[in-house]
Amino acid sequence: MKNMKRNLLLVPFIAVITLMVVGFASANLATNIDTEFNGVTLNSGTTVMAGNVDSVVPVRVTFDADDDMDDVKVKIYMEGHRDDVSASTSRFDIEDGTTYTKLLKLKLPSDADELSEEYTLYVEVVSKNDRSEEEYTISMQRESYTFEILSVDYSSKVSAGDVFPVSVVVKNNGYNRMDDNYVVVSIPALSISTRGYMGDLIPTEDCEDDYCDDEEDSVQKTVYLKIPDNANVDVYEMKIEVYNEDSETSVTKLISVDDSASMVLAAVKNKDLNAGETVTYDLIIVNSADDVKVFNLNAISGDVLDVSVPSVVTVGPDSSETVSVVVHADNKAAVGTYTFSVDVNGKQTVLGANIIGTSVSTSVVALTVILVIIFGVLLAVLVVLLTRKEKPTEEVETSYY
Repeated sequence: MKNMKRNLLLVPFIAVITLMVVGFASANLATNIDTEFNGVTLNSGTTVMAGNVDSVVPVRVTFDADDDMDDVKVKIYMEGHRDDVSASTSRFDIEDGTTYTKLLKLKLPSDADELSEEYTLYVEVVSKNDRSEEEYTISMQRESYTFEILSVDYSSKVSAGDVFPVSVVVKNNGYNRMDDNYVVVSIPALSISTRGYMGDLIPTEDCEDDYCDDEEDSVQKTVYLKIPDNANVDVYEMKIEVYNEDSETSVTKLISVDDSASMVLAAVKNKDLNAGETVTYDLIIVNSADDVKVFNLNAISGDVLDVSVPSVVTVGPDSSETVSVVVHADNKAAVGTYTFSVDVNGKQTVLGANIIGTSVSTSVVALTVILVIIFGVLLAVLVVLLTRKEKPTEEVETSYY
């Protein structure tokens, strides 16, 4: 009975010893863990300036295997960031007493609230049941000169001929002041671009007292881009680039171009006239867009016809304007059909003029007018002669002496 009680008391003691042994064994999966971070050897308890934010750095981990083990991985990571900061190797096997080295690439945090910050780097050698790890304190600072494009706001669907705004928000996430910054928005496939001046940007941490009253670390700039009137319906890449003398960065967005929201209609496409005469055609320009559009007009004709149109016409949203096209035929124009066109923002409307008779010369017209005047004068004289009454003959008195 006493032996049984003694055995019962030994059970929890043995269990505790077993857990301690297991714990001790798990701590010795790997020994002599050495870490080289971006070319700098790390030491526990020492802070090392070893990198810049938003960069990819090499991390080499070297260790001695303390046991034979399958499916081992080396993991490195940092915690407490907006984005995951971690990397790991694929599984591999280790043999007791052998030294292993693994090279990893770690994408560092993309943001830093301060010009420089301290981070904890965890390095682990892990298997299914065991783990060995080291912790290091490293300091990282911002790049000397660097931008970050925080947002790009624009209409993702536009029409040919549209002028649309692109709003860009840029932040100076570098270490130093950024002067004379510009933004360029372009669609290379359409050969169009526009540029805007963004001023100066400083790191927020440089603000002391009233130093930053008129300066910011971020800015919003809106520029306007015009889609060509003859742009094909398609999806295009739009490039947004921010730069100054020290740095540049860019992002690419997609934009869809649809058919133009405007139409040009001709009330009558053909008219008859004689040589030397002038006629007027009516063109109706329709704007079905939600904003005001400006149309540039240009007449294209030969030597026979003289065509004139307004150079610029403004049409309000969801409305139309009637434009007069004045056509004059040359005095010596031969009988026949002649065409001309009116270009409205790159799109042409073809019209026709039918010369049905020759012009009368100026001398003939003048002679005709003179003859008409003479005829009128003669007719008036004739009327006067016919309406005049004859006076009575006076009697002659004869005297006799």
